[in-house]
This record gives sequence, structure tokens and C-alpha cells, in this order.
Amino acid sequence: MRRRKMKICLVFIVAAACLGLSPILRAQEKFEVRLLTQSGPKAGMAMKFEITIENYTSFEDVSRLAEIFSRGGYESFMSAFRMMNKGTFRPVGGRGIRIPIHAAHSIPKKKGRKILLFTPRQSWDADAFQRVDRRFPFMVIELEINDKGNGKGRIYEQASIQLTPEGTVAMESYLSAPLVLWGVRALKK
Repeated sequence: MRRRKMKICLVFIVAAACLGLSPILRAQEKFEVRLLTQSGPKAGMAMKFEITIENYTSFEDVSRLAEIFSRGGYESFMSAFRMMNKGTFRPVGGRGIRIPIHAAHSIPKKKGRKILLFTPRQSWDADAFQRVDRRFPFMVIELEINDKGNGKGRIYEQASIQLTPEGTVAMESYLSAPLVLWGVRALKK
């Protein structure tokens, strides 16, 4: 009897370890995108960006954020949101900053999928000036990828988000027209 309990306990420990390591074991995804610059001396030129997704936001992540918001308010929520690192968005070569992605979702579609990435609002261009509106404190990146790994996308530089009852993060609204991403493609591992 004691030996059987030990075996069951060992099975539970191994299962818990595997579940705990599952985000580490999942392979990361990388995408390359292009964006026409809007201002500065290089206005109208294409900038290349690389998006790396380490892992996706789980139902439990969103539930935890909702609980933190209900108990501690907006500042506690933002602190917890910033601690969730799901990947990065960065310019390839040249000037710019590496923007951490704090929430990421992959939504299956008929012939591909939609990927939504969320981060606090910030600029990747050191020379850019943005008008700030506190009602839209987030930036949302939306990619539409086909089965072959190609697609298109948009960047909503100033957006508001919501936590849904289904356990996802969603864009609620945005301030200005999105920037169009083109040449979106998955990079081979």
C-alpha cells in the first residue's frame, strides 16, 4: 500500500514538473515585419522589425491580472502586467529600442491565425514625438498569418484594452488610425 502511494505521489510530482516547464519547453516563434516610417529624415522608408514570442498568455495569467486589478487597482495591475514577459518587438539594425511584449494570444482562423500582442504604449523610434492621451495607455500589434507563415498586420500605437471573461486580453478601442505592417513572415527556426 505504501509503495503504491509513493508511485502515485511520484507521478504527480513528474506531472507538476512537466506542467511547470511547459512554457520553457515550447518553441519560440519569430516574425519579420516591415513598416513605412512616418516622420523624421527617413520618412517613407521601410523599417524592418523582428517580433519574438517566447510564449502565449494563458487563461490563468489573465485571471490573475483580473484579480490583481479588482484587489489593488490600476497601478497594481500595471505592475503585474509589466512583469509578464511574453516576447519582444524590436527594430532590426539601426536606432530604436527593444519593446517587451507583456501579453500575447494566437487565435486560429480558417486558413491561418491571428496573433495579438500587447504592451504599454511606447515608441520604438528615438526621434519620434507622440501626443499622449492617458485614455489609451497601450500599444497593440495585430498579425494575420496564413498557413504558409506569410501575412499582414497593424500597429495600434494608442489603444485601450480589456480582460475578457473568456480569459483573454482584447483591444477595446484605439485613438488614431493603425500603422500598416507589410511583408509579415514567420522566420524559420
